[in-house]
Amino acid sequence: MFPFLTPVPLDIGQTAGVVLKAEERARAGNDVNAIESELAPTARYDLLWDGGQNHFVALLAPRVIGTYVTKTATIDETIVNPQSIADRDIFERPNKNPVAALANGGFVLELNRPRYRVTLNQFAAYGSITTTALLQNQPWPGEGRPADPNPVIPSTTGARLTLLFAQTQLGVPIRVSRHFAVTPFAEFNAFGGADDASRGVIALTTGPGGGVRLEARASKYAQLETVLGGGRIETTFQGDRQGAVIYRAVATQSYRHWLSKRLSWQATGGGTVGGDEINGYTFFTLADTALLYDTWDVPKIAPGAQPYGAFGGKNPRTQFGLVAKVEPWLDIFSGDLEQRAVGIGVANYSIGQVTVRGQIAAARVFGTPQSVATYETVQGETSLQYRFTPTLAADLGARLQYQSFTNAVRISTIRQVAGFLTLTYSPLPARL
Repeated sequence: MFPFLTPVPLDIGQTAGVVLKAEERARAGNDVNAIESELAPTARYDLLWDGGQNHFVALLAPRVIGTYVTKTATIDETIVNPQSIADRDIFERPNKNPVAALANGGFVLELNRPRYRVTLNQFAAYGSITTTALLQNQPWPGEGRPADPNPVIPSTTGARLTLLFAQTQLGVPIRVSRHFAVTPFAEFNAFGGADDASRGVIALTTGPGGGVRLEARASKYAQLETVLGGGRIETTFQGDRQGAVIYRAVATQSYRHWLSKRLSWQATGGGTVGGDEINGYTFFTLADTALLYDTWDVPKIAPGAQPYGAFGGKNPRTQFGLVAKVEPWLDIFSGDLEQRAVGIGVANYSIGQVTVRGQIAAARVFGTPQSVATYETVQGETSLQYRFTPTLAADLGARLQYQSFTNAVRISTIRQVAGFLTLTYSPLPARL
């Protein structure tokens, strides 16, 4: 197998396609109760040249969300400081601005050579968005590791904001041999409120990072990965208040073993030194274990090669993943670097045109003496997908969320349930 070749037909020069997605959501609980309608089309343009070795992808994915609030949260001024509420309209005139629009897009450039590959990713987003739509976890697609549970932003912090997001990633996997690859990488991230009022909802964090990844195939069924890296994080709060600059250095060693064609296990250990000049620097433990299963086989990706999914198999298809880890986390509510434990379990079952999904995740901050903040969450989701045709599918599901956090400014506990119905139309791309 040649890991740096792109498996696409060599006669393709240009393709263009669109995916149309509409979702209806309703949520209820002890925070804001609301109904949301979202349109999220995605337009994609692909350009390949040099026999498919070079690939450019442009994406445009705007989001338009209409919100109708049916009940606002009750403010207990003995717990919540009224001056800490960034958006009082959600309580006084909750349906004053019912429509939010977010411009979102980016591009990917990939240049393949016999011994190395250059990959440049650039994504950006700007515009108004509700906090419930911004950090909503998507269902696990069944390939790769499931995502960590995202925090839930309470209405006492803010119901919508003007978001600024930018992410640049550059990686150069270098194939030293068939069984060993070195990948230097660099990145820059910016995420949070674009203006002063929005930074009262989510502080703006910006900063560069980089490092090197070493991958080695230890045997036919085992692979090793070493990562050495670091980064710098600046935080800007409301009122142009600047948080202390956080520095991080990380070193990890992971081992992945394919117990069979369908089952793989991975364990990672290491540590991070992080902190700032005010609170000092702390050593954070980094430990991770994961188990992935797929009846269509779990791909064995060569060192430095492009990730890919299973190529196909027979129905029914069963997939599940289990993840448990401890790692440092940048708390979006306090701006502190904290130790956090995360546990995730996901499962998908597909037969014919039907796919049933389930997910449960929990996270909790602990063992961070230099921070007064606390945080814990438990989230669950289940959904049913029915594919009417190869290009048209509907998803019906429910989400349960519990979250509690405290810091120097806010105290919040959220319990809520949400239902959603999603329609997705994804016709085949057209050759140009």
